[in-house]
Amino acid sequence: MSPLIRQATFLIGALVSLASAYSLAAEMPDSNGPVPTPAWAQAWLDEGYLPRQQALGQAADQLVTSSAALCEQADANKLKAVRAAWLATSTAWRALDGAPAGPMVLARLGRKIDFRPVRVAELEAAIQGGPSNVATQGLAAMEYLLWGDAPNSPILNQLKNPVRCGYLATTSKSIAVEIHTLDDGWRIYREQLGADNPFFRQNMFSEHVNLMIASLTGLSKRMPAAETVNAEQFAEWRSNSAKAQLLAQLGGFERAMRGVNRQLAESGHSKLAQAMQADLGEAQAQCSKLPDTLEKAPAKARLSCNKALLQLKKRLQDEIAEKLDLSLGFTEGDGD
Repeated sequence: MSPLIRQATFLIGALVSLASAYSLAAEMPDSNGPVPTPAWAQAWLDEGYLPRQQALGQAADQLVTSSAALCEQADANKLKAVRAAWLATSTAWRALDGAPAGPMVLARLGRKIDFRPVRVAELEAAIQGGPSNVATQGLAAMEYLLWGDAPNSPILNQLKNPVRCGYLATTSKSIAVEIHTLDDGWRIYREQLGADNPFFRQNMFSEHVNLMIASLTGLSKRMPAAETVNAEQFAEWRSNSAKAQLLAQLGGFERAMRGVNRQLAESGHSKLAQAMQADLGEAQAQCSKLPDTLEKAPAKARLSCNKALLQLKKRLQDEIAEKLDLSLGFTEGDGD
């Protein structure tokens, strides 16, 4: 059995075992917040989570195809296509990470496909056959290979080297495999949300909202508010896509937040749901105003974006979690 098949089996088994353990207990644990019906829980997953996983898988598949085409015969158009496929995959990943849940948390998907910062010396050694690790693989490693460290890096000429391009293509395949390894995990998670055993539904709001708060913490850190900044302070500085990545993560959060707002409205807290929706609109507006090259944004504009993101976190953490009677305790790294 291959390591990836073993990993998929482990993830599925972990989800099932958690539910089975509680079904054998004499008493179920007290619910932590609202306990949705099976249909409600599955609908939230279908609307707010599974489309983001599916979009990531589709983008990763295209990244594999584009990378292979580049390595067959490298030219400027094919390099452009791989860069576009990388951007689609990276923003799809950021959208998924905007509200993590389920098997991606168990698998620590972020560490496997987007470990940052890339360790350039180790990556260059790995390309030549040296040891490889999470810091020499994933989306950050591909970003370095596709853009380099300087605007005028001779990327196309470098990727005409079959060894270097082969490493790029292999990395794209590894990313896609890691993502698709979770497909069955998401399917099992959905089944468990609809099962007679209510364990996953009892914990759904608490776990999902905690992870959403953790994601907002990480998102606000992506927007430094100091008077002066440099390009390297933004995660995807090589591809100059940090703004697109931030907005994608915020968009993923918004999609999952629809379920929380729906629960608030159904619980008689429509005004709070409307306030959160207004906060979301403000954050999207303030962050969208920034230039694509974020280090060129005025400090005041970056601060406005940062404050709007922190207001989202404050509303969710201090008001919504209280209204839904949720216990808080996850950290930023729990979604990785």
